[in-house]
Amino acid sequence: MTSVLPTQQHAIGDGNDSINNTQLTRGSHDDDGLEGVFERLEVGVTEQDTSPLEYLLHGIRLWRLEYAQLRIFIPPMAKANLQARDDALFPLIDKVQEFLVSEREVMLILGDSGAGKSTYNRHLEHKLWTEYYEGGPIPLYIHLSTIDNPAQDMIEKQLQILDIPDDHIQELKELRQFILICDGYDESQLTANLHKANCLNQLGEWRAKMIISCRSQFLDSDYLDRFVPETTNHHKAIRMDLFQEAVITPFSESQVKDYVEQYVPLEPRIWVTEDYMRMLTKIPNLMDLVRNPFLLTLALEVLPAITKQKEDFSTIRITRVHLYDIFVVHWLNVNKQRLESNTLSAEDRIVYDHLLDAGFIYMGIDYSTRLASAIFEKQDGNPLVQYIHVQDQNTWKAKFFGMDPEVRLLQESAPLTRSGNYFLFIHRSMQEYFFSRVIYSPVETDENEFDPQVETAAPASFLFDGSSPLFQRNLLKEHSIIQFLCDRVNLIPEFEKQLRAVIDQSKTDASVTIAATNAITILVKAGANFNGANLRNVKIPGADLSSGQFDSAQFQGADLTGVNLTQSWLRQANLSGALMEDQWTVVPTRPMENCWQWV
Repeated sequence: MTSVLPTQQHAIGDGNDSINNTQLTRGSHDDDGLEGVFERLEVGVTEQDTSPLEYLLHGIRLWRLEYAQLRIFIPPMAKANLQARDDALFPLIDKVQEFLVSEREVMLILGDSGAGKSTYNRHLEHKLWTEYYEGGPIPLYIHLSTIDNPAQDMIEKQLQILDIPDDHIQELKELRQFILICDGYDESQLTANLHKANCLNQLGEWRAKMIISCRSQFLDSDYLDRFVPETTNHHKAIRMDLFQEAVITPFSESQVKDYVEQYVPLEPRIWVTEDYMRMLTKIPNLMDLVRNPFLLTLALEVLPAITKQKEDFSTIRITRVHLYDIFVVHWLNVNKQRLESNTLSAEDRIVYDHLLDAGFIYMGIDYSTRLASAIFEKQDGNPLVQYIHVQDQNTWKAKFFGMDPEVRLLQESAPLTRSGNYFLFIHRSMQEYFFSRVIYSPVETDENEFDPQVETAAPASFLFDGSSPLFQRNLLKEHSIIQFLCDRVNLIPEFEKQLRAVIDQSKTDASVTIAATNAITILVKAGANFNGANLRNVKIPGADLSSGQFDSAQFQGADLTGVNLTQSWLRQANLSGALMEDQWTVVPTRPMENCWQWV
């Protein structure tokens, strides 16, 4: 049988699954899928006991129950939609159950990066397969980035990935109903309405309920068109009665404690639950940061090292980007120790020594940074990379997954997960973190592994490299990357100066327009002040300047086409001669005095 595509991220989901020591020291994880499942597991039925199709489904059920089992799971809370109050919460599990027994056909689950969407989907798949009965609805987990064009024949393609024969696929289409768990709409950069494009529940087509997850930040204000079912008649009206949504909310402090209580017994540890909770509450702002489940996972892995030999915890400052910095160095150091203790071949030992001479941490970070850059450049950010040596040895992929000993050692030490010939970062945000380092990377050494206060400015020439993604790629839709760069701005004054220099350069050099748009968006989101700034003739079309501070700013002759200035402070700002698509008016929107507001 052919190998099965990864339908999960093995090492870490996007929320509640923990990282254990084995995962820290494994460069890959091979998933044998259905092949051999009947030999490895007690099947409990034979082909004589049931139909051939049910026998096959029974094997899939056993495999998926083993595969979707979570080491840690904290039931998430959610709210009804993005506009709902943050205190109007309900258990997501209950709402999904209501959806499954209702007449609705699509349920959209939104949440921030790392909020626990994929982890919940994995839990849901396990629950549905546990409750499965012969002839009942079939759970089908689909990691959308593994499907080539999921807007067409999505279910059939996923069943083919599972090696289900064509005659059984046709039988399933004609006779059975599915519960589709579609994970990662944003990772696939989709814009299509998958329910509509796949003609679900139309005459002669697949019968299915669809649960689909997506990052909140990926969607614009009219996102419902991408998910709400439509009528099948010529009027094509949307059917809100067939649609439901929920937004996963951050952990409460009690959920954080529940997570820690499940985390501690998984591995031998020096600390107990009370130790972790004490540090999470003592270190300023850390508890707010770790209400995001994935960030909590990272924090728990590195907290003992961060606080080692520290007496005054109130002086420790940890931001989101710090957690990633520290975790990545920790991951690479653990793998360095693994290689040091392993019995390596003579060739591998020579290569490993060369990596040590060059700086193992530096080389490991460089590998992952280059890989993230290549994924965005070659695959437009699609996180899943397939490498088949015979086919790909002369492509860009060989630099990261080829047979060269140095490439292999770095790949096995990187924060990646593997299933057969497929590779991806352990979490989408890890890929975005490394991509942000392509734009701005602090100077680091092995010696400051766990010091979150150590941050050294990168050379300005690196930022002004025209091949940098800052100059080549519009980052406005990449909210997680923007956030990483905002954290860098707040840590390194020199980085802010460099971004301001890019904006100034756009006044006379149209070739840096994309970079200037990115730069001013990053600075505004980082809280930089532009009151009284000379922004004459800047070229920043499409920039997101919402909630920015631009009192008395000079925008004469600036290119502000498509700029978002919602809720920005613009008192006495001079916009004469500025290029804008829309109109401005003066309205009393703030209690102090009239200000310009976008309308």
